Amino acid sequence: MPNNQILTLEETRRLIEAGELLLIAASQELLDQLPAGQWLGGTIPYFMSEAGAEKNLQHLFVSRLSNLAQFAEIKSYSAQEFEQMLADRPKNGFSYIAMPVFSEVHKAYAVEIGQYETLYDSPILGWVTGKDLEAEDEQFPAVYHGPTASCLSNKAVMMHIELPESQYAEIEIYNPYEQGQGDRIQFLENDFSAAEVLINGEKQNFAHYCRANEIKGQLPLVANYSGALVNIDLERMEEDRVYFYGPVSTDQVYYWAKEITYSPDAFLDKMPKEKAQTAFNCISIYFNFQLNGVRLANYGGPFTFGEIAYLLLNQTLVLLYIQDK
Repeated sequence: MPNNQILTLEETRRLIEAGELLLIAASQELLDQLPAGQWLGGTIPYFMSEAGAEKNLQHLFVSRLSNLAQFAEIKSYSAQEFEQMLADRPKNGFSYIAMPVFSEVHKAYAVEIGQYETLYDSPILGWVTGKDLEAEDEQFPAVYHGPTASCLSNKAVMMHIELPESQYAEIEIYNPYEQGQGDRIQFLENDFSAAEVLINGEKQNFAHYCRANEIKGQLPLVANYSGALVNIDLERMEEDRVYFYGPVSTDQVYYWAKEITYSPDAFLDKMPKEKAQTAFNCISIYFNFQLNGVRLANYGGPFTFGEIAYLLLNQTLVLLYIQDK
């Protein structure tokens, strides 16, 4: 059985009832119909698979991890339980996390998690859940604690997986953007939004600056974290404030990403071809690079509203590999 598949509701139910260990992305309507079992779920109806990238409200994207796990545990955590969450991780393995976009736990994780000295002791990867962007407002981003089949709107759910001693987990990230050399942007607060900022050392209103420079929000802001380029995606712009999908930091200097020609080939040319155990990508990449219907190499997973590889990322492909020692 392939590790990553797009399945019907009945096929997914059968896997759960058989005791399989699963990651599941789908619409809230489908996830609400699943029985309790060894699964972690999140509301995302955008997938990349062997058939190509697509929005799919009729099926579920299912990643099967049963063949990897020597032991697995699925737990939920509030924004006040990060220390315990990190302590629960396996010594040899990895932890897969999901959290709802713009929830308290999402914002707290994004701002606070880098302060924990033990963060990098064991791999963490996962995604921020969202919803169908064309859906009515009554739908809300959520995660699911499979053992109780519970829908949660303000907690993170984490699947801890212990690997055999002969193997280890490796996370790789791929960023299709490069840092530009234009205006130097510094933020005055660690937050998901900004009003006053420093542009080349001069205080300006960021929303006014963006409009004056005809910035539409496709290109992310990019900061260099000791050689790793980290994107911050713009969510929306109001009269005097700009909102982001991830938090900006007062410790970093940001530049707009270099201009890029948006096309499927522009994304695929920079991405790896090796087959991954599981993967996830950003919803902004799906739209910006016009990926609907495009097959993305040898990996599959959801298009997410934020990517996690230890820290919260934006517009980044994250891949999980299981390697032999």
